[in-house]
Amino acid sequence: MSPLPARGKLKVLPKGWSAHHRPTAYGFLTGDCAAYTAGQPGDWTPGGGQSAGGEDTKWEHAPCSAQFLTQSTRPVTVADGVEVLATHRISVPIASTWLHYGDTIEVLDNPDDPALNGREFQVITIETGTTNWTRDYLCQDVNARESRAA
Repeated sequence: MSPLPARGKLKVLPKGWSAHHRPTAYGFLTGDCAAYTAGQPGDWTPGGGQSAGGEDTKWEHAPCSAQFLTQSTRPVTVADGVEVLATHRISVPIASTWLHYGDTIEVLDNPDDPALNGREFQVITIETGTTNWTRDYLCQDVNARESRAA
């Protein structure tokens, strides 16, 4: 059996490997998403709308991939009910503007699952994607929360 080469002398990944494969990784982000931080709610005015508050837009369009999380969705008892914490994973390019807990991602177009088009998701936690070219946001479905409250 031959000895292993000296540490630091063996190149596992060739030079330029990341730059070469990044376009392929981004090719999996087939959707289009927007993100914003909701402002403070303003006063209600007749006919709808708010007089103050608004939104702080993080990005108007970003390539994304949105998917339902079947394995990590778990019911959690909250007060006298059950709530699901993370329902979806939304992946975006790692170079996109960083989002934080509570920010909202709106799925504008998702060819992989058109049922998600127009849906909004609140960021719960952030992960680095498995390829290190994407950032994954674990989110809860804002639309489902609103429908339960109605």
